[in-house]
Amino acid sequence: MSRLIAVYNDDNKLMEAADQLVEMNAPVEEVVTPFVIEELLAKFHVKSNIPLLAFFYGVVGISSVLAALYYTFVISYPLNIGGKPSFSLTFPVLMFIGTVLITVLSTVVTFFYQDRLKPGKKLDFEYPGMNDDKMIVLIDKSKINADMESKLRDMFAKTGAEKVEVVE
Repeated sequence: MSRLIAVYNDDNKLMEAADQLVEMNAPVEEVVTPFVIEELLAKFHVKSNIPLLAFFYGVVGISSVLAALYYTFVISYPLNIGGKPSFSLTFPVLMFIGTVLITVLSTVVTFFYQDRLKPGKKLDFEYPGMNDDKMIVLIDKSKINADMESKLRDMFAKTGAEKVEVVE
């Protein structure tokens, strides 16, 4: 697959290019940055369901931790300690730790599943410095014509792209 890429080293220049890409209605395949840029996600209308799922996982986590504590201290191994009830919710640390553990592990598994990441997966695209300090805009060449490509190249040059090239 042939792609037109623009490499930036400044996030302000990338945001300027993103504004113009949205105005031009360019078919942006992906923007690779070494850190999250929230404004960029908003510009390209990228929505994530991870926060909602994390809340759901938290509810499931606290429910399962409470169920495990109830089973352990009331059904399986009840102890009478000074006449106190067996299940008095005096275990906030266990509930907190268990809830956080279940939420984090479930969210990480969901993230890996949604992004189709797995051990040994080959990268779809690799560029030197893309994990260090380079921000890269990827555009699929099969979705643009020659006129649009020249407009994109000019726009990338005007917005301060370090490099504009076609990669396979």
